[in-house]
Amino acid sequence: MKKGLLIAFALLLCNTYKAQFITFKGNISDTSAGQSLPNALMMAIKFKDSTLVGHSRSNDQGVFKPIRVPLDTYIVILSHPSFSDKTYLLVPNPKDSLYTFRNVVLPQKSIELKEVEIIAYREKSYYKGDTLVFTADSFKTAANATVEDLLKKLPGVKVDANGKITIQGKEVDQVLVDGDEFFGSDPTMATRNLNANIVDNVQVYEKKNENAENSNETLKIVNLKLKEDSKKGFFGKTSAASDFSQFYEGDLLFNRFKGSQKISVFGLLSNTPKNGFDWSDNDKYGLSNEYKYSYDPETNSWNSNGEDKTGIPQTAKTGFYFNDKFGKNTKFNADYSYRNNSLETGSETNTQYFFTDTNFYNAQKLNNRFSNQSHRLNMNLVHKLDSLTELTLRPKLNYSSGSRANQQYDGFLSSENLLTRETNINNSNTNEAMDGNVFIRLSRNFKKKDRNLSINYQPSIAKTTSNTELNSYYTFVTGTIADSSLFQKREQSTSRFDQMAGVSYTEPLSKKHKLEFKYTFNRNTNNSALNTYNFDGTEYSIFDSLQSNNFENVTYLHNAGAKFIYDVKKYRFSIGGNYRSIEQQNLNLSNNRRLSNTVGNFLPNAGFVWRISQGSNLNINYNSSFRQPSVDQLQPVIDNTDPNRLKTGNPDLKPQFDNSINLNYYFYKGISDVNLYSGAYFKHVNNEINETTYFDSIGRSVTAPLNIQGNYVGSAYVGGGFPIFKRYLKLYYNLNGSYNNNVSYLNRQENITTHLVLAPNLNLARENEKLSYGIGGSYQYQVPKQTINPASVKPYYSYELNANVRVKFPKQFLLQSDAVYTNNGNRSPGFNLNYIIWNASLSKTFLKSESLILSAELNDILNQNISNQRNIEANKISDIKTQIIKRYILIRLLYKFTSQQAKANNEES
Repeated sequence: MKKGLLIAFALLLCNTYKAQFITFKGNISDTSAGQSLPNALMMAIKFKDSTLVGHSRSNDQGVFKPIRVPLDTYIVILSHPSFSDKTYLLVPNPKDSLYTFRNVVLPQKSIELKEVEIIAYREKSYYKGDTLVFTADSFKTAANATVEDLLKKLPGVKVDANGKITIQGKEVDQVLVDGDEFFGSDPTMATRNLNANIVDNVQVYEKKNENAENSNETLKIVNLKLKEDSKKGFFGKTSAASDFSQFYEGDLLFNRFKGSQKISVFGLLSNTPKNGFDWSDNDKYGLSNEYKYSYDPETNSWNSNGEDKTGIPQTAKTGFYFNDKFGKNTKFNADYSYRNNSLETGSETNTQYFFTDTNFYNAQKLNNRFSNQSHRLNMNLVHKLDSLTELTLRPKLNYSSGSRANQQYDGFLSSENLLTRETNINNSNTNEAMDGNVFIRLSRNFKKKDRNLSINYQPSIAKTTSNTELNSYYTFVTGTIADSSLFQKREQSTSRFDQMAGVSYTEPLSKKHKLEFKYTFNRNTNNSALNTYNFDGTEYSIFDSLQSNNFENVTYLHNAGAKFIYDVKKYRFSIGGNYRSIEQQNLNLSNNRRLSNTVGNFLPNAGFVWRISQGSNLNINYNSSFRQPSVDQLQPVIDNTDPNRLKTGNPDLKPQFDNSINLNYYFYKGISDVNLYSGAYFKHVNNEINETTYFDSIGRSVTAPLNIQGNYVGSAYVGGGFPIFKRYLKLYYNLNGSYNNNVSYLNRQENITTHLVLAPNLNLARENEKLSYGIGGSYQYQVPKQTINPASVKPYYSYELNANVRVKFPKQFLLQSDAVYTNNGNRSPGFNLNYIIWNASLSKTFLKSESLILSAELNDILNQNISNQRNIEANKISDIKTQIIKRYILIRLLYKFTSQQAKANNEES
């Protein structure tokens, strides 16, 4: 049977080749005598009709005379009278023009050889079901390249300077290694530390989010499938870099494989931007203003794709990873990581506020100091109770503590640009947080294919405490209001206890049809206690009841749904829905006020997948989902951390309901090296949790969350690449566009903010082992508009020109350089910044394995690095400049080691 399938496969490929030619050559030796083997015969036989197309004999050095034959599928036989034959089935790539049989050793006559070695072409990328697979070796990377370097080569894949991965317009949520987490949720641990040459293929797929309240929510996953020979022995790297004055970087990664057991240990110490904070830290440390923009069409957001990061960071990380099988039925893995981060930042912000009949300006200077340390422990146990039943236990525990201090100056100016008032703020905060959960799943398959029963339960708990000191000074330049000050201390504690239980059942109706049923119950309890004390001259002892509150929120959620699925080789169609019932109980313990409401919704969903070919796929999805308000949004107490921008909660909030449709099309032709990815996204929101803002008589804003109707966002993108000039260069193109309609309320008046964005970019690249280079540019044009004041229509733009080069010289020297010119226009005075960021490095590799690398790295050679950004929100437009580390030089020594390399060194010695 296998032989018949092999023949059918080869015959099919025989008819795919045009009138091209391929050359066979090689050499043969006699290892028993340690000499070359002359007078051996190489025969090329056409597979489909067994015709002998060409042959040649080896010379005294064992080298065959080349055979040039038409491109086709061949059986190649190497033979000699004193040895047994060796047979190859060769299925060449249509781009191949040469195949070399290197150092072939024929078996002894006494050995009966029944194997045929198959040498076949693998597609660079293809779909296997709903999984997009990239064959790693088909994308050439430099020696000592990391997985991140490999991902940047894959069509439709973008990796920004912070390690965030976007594939076909959607951000990747998780990176796995052989299907398992690698040091928890930080994807850069795998992408920046593992070598590209150990990866067999890269798999991209989506899976259900087990921790989401919305049953239709999915996660974008990248799974790195390692080569089998890389799972033996050990491998890793260690490096150290410094300018011997101020900046330093050091890291170590050690991986050991022994059978099913895998152990990894890592450590990192740095005070440079490249290893400071990864993209997952942005919200945690308030770094959302630190990056350049890149567009995410699904979330309608612009994220970083630049090298510059704000502030002066210090980072220390360490941890371990363990994975093993115990017996035939139990698999266990665990990872622990410790992080210690600190960051100093400084920024200048100019904000324009627009009203119906006037406007005013705010000039702000801000300096922050952050520090944080965290411990994370993740475990996963999978045990097969029998051949059809599996139990999964997945505990997670996190602990963190930190502190923050900030100094902030705000100057408020009238529409005539005259200073009206000033504030100076000095705040400090310490915080501590702990959270943990255990996911438990019992899964049962049945003898009938695709029939499955799954029962889940997950309790989770979280606690936080924080202490904040607020010191604010108010100076009024105009008017009759007297200067004043505020000194307060705030103590806040929050707790959360959630329980989730669910059951799902899949019943196949036939080979093509099946039904899925699901029910989930959630009970979420949130408590928040805030106590505020005013300063009495010596200590914080005066209790402030207006700034204090004790609040409790309990939510009961029932979600029952069904889905019908039709799945054949090329098509997959699904349609279903969930009925969701939410009961909310909000209790203000400070005044004993209770609010309760119950909301029921039907959440439909549908999906269609057309697997057009192995390299082409069309995906259309419609989803509906909901989002509950957080306890901070519900708690009715004023947050005066920034006394110019007060915030409060709203206990009357209802859940938000979203409807979205997402279309994606992708194809890649490995033979012609042409790829295209495109998509469109639209989301309409009911009861969106947005904001209403009121400005008092002295210009302070008071913002509260409010359920608002009429918000929607739409976006579209297209991109790809193709070779030009007979494959000498490759052209990459991309065009993004979006339109956002956002309704909010300002001084009780409706304000509709629209935002149009257009962003094309174009790049040319040449990839070669000795010389690679690229040049390109991108442009962004943005038009914000607000109905509250026509003067708010202020289009602005930015564009970049970029170039890079990589030159490999003799004696193992390598020169790399890149430069980006950025031009900003139509901003506030002082924010139309134009600058060039130019980096370069020169390295030399040592040892036969090229595993020891000495390099000199020059960062921001022209000393112009700066972060410049514009934000559009409600009735304001803000331009922001942020402190960044500028020019610095590092001397780096990097050593990459493997057990195979050590074995080779021992054999040489």
